Amino acid sequence: MRFRKLDATFGALERRSLAFSPGLNIIEAPNESGKSTLAAFLRTMLYGLPTRERGALADKKRFLPWSGAPMQGTLELSTEEFGEVTLRRDTQRADIPMGHFTATYSGTGDEVPGLSGADCGERLLGVPREVCERSAFIRQSGLAVDPDAELERRIAALITTGEEGASYSKASAALKKQLNLRKANSRSGQIPTLERELEEGSAALAELRTLQAERGEAENAIAALREREASLREAIAAHELADRQDRYAAREQAKRAADSAAREVRVFRRMLSDSHIPEREVLEENRSRLRSIEALERQQREADARRQRSEQALNHFNANMRRIFLRPIAAAWLILLILCAALPPLALLLPLPVAPAVLYACAAAVVLFAVLFTLEALRARSARLQHEKERAELESALREAEGACAALKTTSQETLERIFEDIPAGDRTGAANYIHESLARRDMLAQLEAEALRCRQVYESSPRPDLTGVPARPVERPAKSREELLSELKRTTEARAEEQSRADYTAGRLRAIGDADALERSMAEKRERLAEAQSDYAAIALAMETLEHANTVLQSRFSPQLGKRAAAYFSALTGGKYDAVELSRTFHALASEAGESVAHDAALLSQGARDQLYLAVRLAICDMVLPEETCVPLVLDDALVSFDDERCAAALELLIQEAERRQILLLTCQHREAALLTGRENVCILSLTPTKE
Repeated sequence: MRFRKLDATFGALERRSLAFSPGLNIIEAPNESGKSTLAAFLRTMLYGLPTRERGALADKKRFLPWSGAPMQGTLELSTEEFGEVTLRRDTQRADIPMGHFTATYSGTGDEVPGLSGADCGERLLGVPREVCERSAFIRQSGLAVDPDAELERRIAALITTGEEGASYSKASAALKKQLNLRKANSRSGQIPTLERELEEGSAALAELRTLQAERGEAENAIAALREREASLREAIAAHELADRQDRYAAREQAKRAADSAAREVRVFRRMLSDSHIPEREVLEENRSRLRSIEALERQQREADARRQRSEQALNHFNANMRRIFLRPIAAAWLILLILCAALPPLALLLPLPVAPAVLYACAAAVVLFAVLFTLEALRARSARLQHEKERAELESALREAEGACAALKTTSQETLERIFEDIPAGDRTGAANYIHESLARRDMLAQLEAEALRCRQVYESSPRPDLTGVPARPVERPAKSREELLSELKRTTEARAEEQSRADYTAGRLRAIGDADALERSMAEKRERLAEAQSDYAAIALAMETLEHANTVLQSRFSPQLGKRAAAYFSALTGGKYDAVELSRTFHALASEAGESVAHDAALLSQGARDQLYLAVRLAICDMVLPEETCVPLVLDDALVSFDDERCAAALELLIQEAERRQILLLTCQHREAALLTGRENVCILSLTPTKE
């Protein structure tokens, strides 16, 4: 079988196509460009993605396309059995990447019978996934061979009989599993479990009798507590019936009170109507009018007082005016009398004759009198003008006061007449008394209406009791209060719940333990099983000893043949420096230099020599386990990166020889392999360019 062409959308390979040739294909690509991804893609196309892997490093997560596109790809193959075949895997469900598989004859749509996604690789290559990964797929980080039961089985079987049978590790593991199944230690396995179960069964029988007695006690206590609960609930129900009867009686009493208050309102309202008592608004309005009359009377009294004051002021002013007018004349006559009395002495004093002196004195007196009279007359005239002005003002104030008194009196009279139109009274005092009494009656009506409204609201707001189930006769209220009964019911219920829990626990334990007869039968059966398990344990232990002895014999035949083939490859890779290789059943390798008898552990070799040793072991394993008829291709991923130039050239020569019978894909990040083999026959050099967006 050989690979012909692939198209991949897988990890770093984005819609990448690559065609292969027979023989040795050297595929150059720098680091992180998809070499390991290409090898993983080939394994996936043959065997599918591992479904049991979990975590971020699982292949189904590691190789998700970087663009976010779904995984998919095709691989064209040439096979001896089926001819030209095209394998297709794509993703139809996000949780099962590469889960959809088809195998068709290349160039047609006809499906290849007998090939499925689960067994495609094993049908085409002739080996299961585990063997193929440990032989045909070789990478630098995985040159050392991990032990695998399937690989061990194929090598051991081919060495011994040429037929594939069970491996030692699987047989040993199966026997050990059976041995551990019966007795792994003092606590696990069938034997300790049966012994422990027998001890537990004996204890369960004793516990069974105790639990049956406890269950009987709990059931009796539960029955008594249930009776007490029923009695308490009846008493609480009696409280409820009594409360409903009380609420009904209270509602009926509220209804009667509301009806009685409504009747009183109707009677009192009819009485007011029959007495022709005016409405409150009319009474309030006339009471306001009476108050306004009182205010008018106060204003009238104030106006009358102003009138009287004005009249008194006018009379006083008129009296003062006469005195003012008479005062100049009186003053003049007084001066004249004074001059007449003073003339004789004055005439005697003058050095003039008596007659002229008297004459001069009289003339002077007349002149002085005239001057004084004139001055007094002018002053009196000015005073008269001022007083006339003041008198006019007083007379005006008097007239205004008299007018105000008359207007207020008229207004009071009109208001009183309007009151008498609404109020049946003969005078103002009677009207005031009538209004006061009528308002008192109206207030009483308002109080009755408010009380009637309150009674109606109390009645309407009281809930209508449900009398369903309430007897006609009064229910006797229990002696204990509702709170006491509820508290006691709660305690009784809690006590019953505790007893019920105890009863349920004992019932559960009884069910778990089971019937005593069944338990006895089970213990008898377990005793038989214990005896059988102990017998099997002894037989399996003997079988393991025999198998271990046989394995020691087989190992003496297994390791030399594989080591001999690996030594031939290792000698070719190292130019004959090493000529012997020893391998354990776990594929741990030791190598001996030519001419030396001491073998060196692989861990003591240099990195390059160690990689060359394990490459030789891998090639030897391929010779032994890969079917010759299928010519399984080899895929080497950077397997020569640690080789020096000389040993790299030797390894390439070895691979060219191997490529004559099987296709080889050599993935490398270097150019020396291509430089060494350019122009060689049966060698194809390819390039895997990094994906570009």
